Amino acid sequence: MKKRMIALAAAFAAAAFSASAAELRPDQKELVEKMLAQMEPSMREPFREQFEQSVAMLNKDQVAALMAGMETEGSSDETYEEEPEAPALSPEDYAYNRKQFEPAIRKSWTAQKAFDEHVEAVLAKQCPGRDQYAVFGAAVRYEVRELAPHWPRASVSADTDVTVLAGSYAPQDGRYNFDFSDVRTTYNAAAVDKAIAKACADWTKVASEFHTKASAQYKADDLNGAYRTEQEYGPKVTPIETALDAVLNAEAPAANNALFTALMNGTPAK
Repeated sequence: MKKRMIALAAAFAAAAFSASAAELRPDQKELVEKMLAQMEPSMREPFREQFEQSVAMLNKDQVAALMAGMETEGSSDETYEEEPEAPALSPEDYAYNRKQFEPAIRKSWTAQKAFDEHVEAVLAKQCPGRDQYAVFGAAVRYEVRELAPHWPRASVSADTDVTVLAGSYAPQDGRYNFDFSDVRTTYNAAAVDKAIAKACADWTKVASEFHTKASAQYKADDLNGAYRTEQEYGPKVTPIETALDAVLNAEAPAANNALFTALMNGTPAK
């Protein structure tokens, strides 16, 4: 399996722990199949749902870029080829490796979990609730969708990461030395708070304008007009969300995938 494809799988799997399921477009489905084709057959179905959830977050340009990168490294029809079975990892070698990677994995998880909780708390504090600017009656409701930023979140537990990441991405054929120096354990809270405050303020402005216009239409029994207003203002959330995503993905400790890179690029111990 090519290192590029393993890294891509790792990044998507990490993001998928918290991504919600979504119906995929044809180009997204094709990307999922190409990614799975690069994996060992026994690993394809276990990773399918994770890949689908992560790919669902990509727009058409991002999907096209990933597809182009895959085709550059090899034929788009390339599939997994069986490799000679690697030597079994001895308990002593595993202990040697784990002594290095377990502390790094736990520190990374702790930092990412703290980031997740911080972002969620600030979003809840800064952004109005979904009902505040909604226009609704007995059988109708019009609203501007809430902000739903995406960033690579921590898994359910550090123990899970130690087991899954080490088993999937660390070498399994001997003793290795790893360089975890690029794994981040901090983030710029001030930058995060500023970005969230701006996004919430921008969203509130859009939602307030929507509410004023749609409320008047609803009171005038112009339900078609209120619906058109909802359709008009919904897309205005996207650039706000995109700008917030850029900051969150720059600051999230796990976003640089340094942990996966380090695990996959250990050097044999002498």
